[in-house]
Amino acid sequence: MPRRLSTPQLIVFGFLALMVLGTVLLKLPVSTERGISWVDAMFVSVSAGSVTGLSTVDFPTTFTTFGAVVVMVLVQLGGLGIMTVTTMAVLFVGQRLGFRDLIAVRESIESVDSPRNTLRLLLQIARITFAVELLAAAALSVAFIRQGMGFGEGIFQGAFHAIMGFCNAGLVNLDAGSFIPYAGNWLVVGTLALAIVLGGLGFPVLVDLYRYRKDRRLTVHSRLVLITSAVLLLIGVVSVVAMEWSNPGTLGGQSWSTRLAMSVFQGVTARTAGFYTVNYPEMRDPTLLVQTLLMFVGTAPTSTGGGIKVTTLALVVLIVVAQVRGQDRITLFWRTLPRPLIARALSVLALASLLVLLSTLALMISDGLTLLPALFEVTSAFGTVGLSLDVTPNLSTFGKILVSAVMFLGRVGPITFVVALAARQRTPRYRYPEEEIAIG
Repeated sequence: MPRRLSTPQLIVFGFLALMVLGTVLLKLPVSTERGISWVDAMFVSVSAGSVTGLSTVDFPTTFTTFGAVVVMVLVQLGGLGIMTVTTMAVLFVGQRLGFRDLIAVRESIESVDSPRNTLRLLLQIARITFAVELLAAAALSVAFIRQGMGFGEGIFQGAFHAIMGFCNAGLVNLDAGSFIPYAGNWLVVGTLALAIVLGGLGFPVLVDLYRYRKDRRLTVHSRLVLITSAVLLLIGVVSVVAMEWSNPGTLGGQSWSTRLAMSVFQGVTARTAGFYTVNYPEMRDPTLLVQTLLMFVGTAPTSTGGGIKVTTLALVVLIVVAQVRGQDRITLFWRTLPRPLIARALSVLALASLLVLLSTLALMISDGLTLLPALFEVTSAFGTVGLSLDVTPNLSTFGKILVSAVMFLGRVGPITFVVALAARQRTPRYRYPEEEIAIG
């Protein structure tokens, strides 16, 4: 009897299948104006499926409306998650799910609800997702039409970028190739920023906030995500204001309100979305370093973004604080965190750091890049952000494949990928004696 795939294996193979299908569809003649190579089709498909936003081609001039719709679907499916979308499809056609299937779905979205409540949770996720995207699409459509777009074009671009915003994918289908012309348009940047923030909080937090009207309480996870996200957002905005306010290549020369809008927008997008209203190659190195660190952290678990996740960062900080205080337990909001959770956080940090460092080294060797551009590109891919210092279009074939692999690993998570490949281990019935070793 064939062995059932584990939840990590379903996630990894599901995303792989999505990206392979996307590659084939984007290679079709109907998808592009003048045709693209298989490598470029693969790169854009992985970028869309992993909700990253990096592109080796000029998106608005390369892809037809059909190609743009394919990318929209890839981003939507990649943003919601393979298990979530598959379950919704099964329910839509009237099929029933077994108890094991419900457990797998619950694990994929890291829900603490019982398996029987998973279906209700998925419905709430669907309502929240499409409500946010619909409202964002309406606001963006109004803004684009006011800017001179035709009615049909404005509606399409509004829907396209609403999905990109909530799913935290940085692909832009505008003629300008970016949101720089809309830097001072608060309706555009405000709508996108709000959609990005909501998408980056993660579905468990969004559902928790949705239920807050009735329950009047938030889980420890939700409180930690909200507090850490707010702190990182503040760091992002303040760093841009402090280091770029007088830079003539970025904020300098703009009006006060435009500078503020640009600073807030880049503070939001740095961790996940990849949209930009400033010229990134003109940014000062200290700002780029802060942005790189924010990209490495990313968003919340089970969100539409990547990175090591805000909860991992928060746990590492709590571990350090506990060590400094001489405490052997990690407590948060009057709760004690289990030791396996602490070990997992440290494992995620270690694996992610190793992946980023080795990939940066490989990209420096293969493409002749200096440290900061290579590190920025790789971290953007791992965090599924989509920002670049104009490196992506000039990548070698090896560089494109490498960055694609990093985007994929950033979306599924390094721990999930390793667990999916590892053989199942039985828990031993014995334990060896403990012995201390020197550390630090």
